[in-house]
Amino acid sequence: MKVYSQGDLAIVVSLDGDVSKSTTEDLIKLSKALRAKHLPFIIEIVPTESDLLVVYDATNMIKHYDIESPFKYMKALIEDMDIQSEETEHQDVCEIPVVYGDTYGPDLKDLLNANHLTESEFVQLHTENRYFVSMMGYSPGFPYLTGLDSKLYARQTGVHKRFIPAGSVIIEGQKCGIVTNDTYGDWLVVGYTPVQLFDPSSESITVLKVGDMVSFKAVSQKDIELGGFKPCQS
Repeated sequence: MKVYSQGDLAIVVSLDGDVSKSTTEDLIKLSKALRAKHLPFIIEIVPTESDLLVVYDATNMIKHYDIESPFKYMKALIEDMDIQSEETEHQDVCEIPVVYGDTYGPDLKDLLNANHLTESEFVQLHTENRYFVSMMGYSPGFPYLTGLDSKLYARQTGVHKRFIPAGSVIIEGQKCGIVTNDTYGDWLVVGYTPVQLFDPSSESITVLKVGDMVSFKAVSQKDIELGGFKPCQS
């Protein structure tokens, strides 16, 4: 574990090794342990795939808590934490129904050609794995999902940016994701789900969070309510 300064108001905790479920779980444990201390000078805790950013109020620490070096204090605090004693929360698997290909996954055919796969082979590989949410970003509730089979990696992007509707299941490099708001981009869209992952009117606002598990289930258009589906546009 490496702990270093990010300017004079934040500290970064970086875990060694590749991004993995255990790495994400350790970051969640550290975040949980820090929050449990209820320190008034910690402003925000932001986990990423292999790092944790902790933003703190250095002025408050110096003026009101007689802390001479806020960075040294935070570094020692984090390094002394025993995250292994923290329990890992039970994780249900969120199953996401997906209509693959055609209008709902306009880039699937190109990806199949590039990876020398049939559609049935792609769907089997994409649905038989379980994924974990290694990071949230881009837009509210947008999950970056790690666990993609290497045969499905995308070594290219779309030819150009175009409209991509909310609910689009995308692949970018070695990860897949689910678009939560209508947007523009060059991701490869392989399918569509009617599941609304971001709802500001709900109590939880987002369905998924970092560390959650996700699986995909192939369905046909007639099996689900497609809601207000809007196709990708060039």
